[in-house]
Amino acid sequence: MKKQEEEECKGAPAWMATFSDMVTLLMVFFIMILSYSTIELEKFRGAISSMKGALGILDNMKNKATPEQRTSIEGREHYKEQVQRQVKDIKKVLEQEGVADQVQVEADGSGIHIRLGDNIMFDVGKAELKPSAFPILNAIANMVHGKKFKEIFVEGHTDNVPIHTAKYPTNWELSTARALSVVRYLHYVEGIDASRLAAVGYGEYRPLVPNTTPQNRAKNRRVEIYIRYR
Repeated sequence: MKKQEEEECKGAPAWMATFSDMVTLLMVFFIMILSYSTIELEKFRGAISSMKGALGILDNMKNKATPEQRTSIEGREHYKEQVQRQVKDIKKVLEQEGVADQVQVEADGSGIHIRLGDNIMFDVGKAELKPSAFPILNAIANMVHGKKFKEIFVEGHTDNVPIHTAKYPTNWELSTARALSVVRYLHYVEGIDASRLAAVGYGEYRPLVPNTTPQNRAKNRRVEIYIRYR
């Protein structure tokens, strides 16, 4: 019996098996952490490289691009400068006419967007242009005369107060008639090519703000003009 117990005691203690398993699991755990850290480091390096490329792309393109590519880059920069100058010019006219606070002028990658309150352009319930609209439309026409542009797109908008007249049964007819009045003026008075002009009436269905107050309804009654250069 004593000999049998001595034979059973030979070799590693039983607790070593558990300890070995634990060490193996810890090793696997730290290897996984290391691998994830390596992946994230590579992602970080890639992100930094992308940022460097984005921040330095213009200079690199100018320095390394072909003459044709440099011309294209310089053309885009010139286009942006030209559009910004035109925005400043029309804002100056609006200030001179005392309506700068009632007109919004913005430029983006495709052209210039002008939003005018209907009280500048029309009397209530009518679609005939008021004299106060003429200097503004004249300034808009001067912006495009002699310049390349794709089209001038005019939108008419109303509030949600119904209109029931023989001439304008609904706000659709009124908003469309107002947009057409602007288009006709730009063509017949300012001489802009009719093939580059378009008009649409949205009625009350594309409000800027909810029609819940008189102030909000006034904001929704408007004409929007898009001068698209591309």
